[in-house]
Amino acid sequence: MTDIIFTQNADHKITGFESRGHAGFARKGKDVVCAAISVLTINAVNSIEKIAKAEADVVQDGKEGLIKLRLLSEPDVKTETILRSLILGLKGVSADYGGRYCKVTIEEEVQC
Repeated sequence: MTDIIFTQNADHKITGFESRGHAGFARKGKDVVCAAISVLTINAVNSIEKIAKAEADVVQDGKEGLIKLRLLSEPDVKTETILRSLILGLKGVSADYGGRYCKVTIEEEVQC
């Protein structure tokens, strides 16, 4: 299963996400769920950088099935739209496949 956890600040603005794990829908190279998750998350990362022109800390590890993005500044209209669109797409994938291969959650950011 792929777990995708979004973080939001006290104003309920999305500040980043972490997608971890492989969907396990089919064998490597045939897993349409994993491919959909990858396309959606990578497109969101690219859109944050190229369209929103926002700086973000990004970590990727294909072997571990990890992609992580954390905005380095306050979310704005563009980043919020991109990340909310990502949530919508991922929840659609989860619903289409019965929630067995993709889980999407939103958590409050931990303030220190």
